[in-house]
Amino acid sequence: MLADFPVLYVDLIVRRTIASCVVLGVLAVLVGILLGQPLAGVGVLLGLAAATGNHRLFQLSTVRYSKTDGHIERKPYAGSVAGRLGAITIVAFALLYFVRPMGFGMIGGLVAFQVLLMANALAALWRYQRLQLAGLAPANSAEANGKDQVTEPAPQGDGFAVPGGTEGQADA
Repeated sequence: MLADFPVLYVDLIVRRTIASCVVLGVLAVLVGILLGQPLAGVGVLLGLAAATGNHRLFQLSTVRYSKTDGHIERKPYAGSVAGRLGAITIVAFALLYFVRPMGFGMIGGLVAFQVLLMANALAALWRYQRLQLAGLAPANSAEANGKDQVTEPAPQGDGFAVPGGTEGQADA
């Protein structure tokens, strides 16, 4: 049922995650200062930034190493992923060793990014599934690919515009 999830919504998920990271980063720094651990707050901010950068580079690597037939060149792709994750891990462990509060904050920021990304993805998938069940979204690939001339609207408002102008009203 979710195999027809529109790719356009992936960008929306990433943008919402980044916006959530900005808010969480500012809150982490403020809470860290209030609790007398400003380095922990900075570490969370650093972890969120590292995870966001890694995610962006992941997207670019996927595009760079994808062939025209849709397959990925595995060796260079895996090498780029391992290199990025290795670098982030080395930085986090070095911070844990030299500046413990900042290191724990960075690990917390890395985890927080993944939680935010998964929460935003789950929310988007859940909304899309509700639209499908309500009959307001394509029910199968044939409809989504133009067999019945159904066109997918660009994300608007909450990101789930539906035909007929009933945006986001699948709750009823």
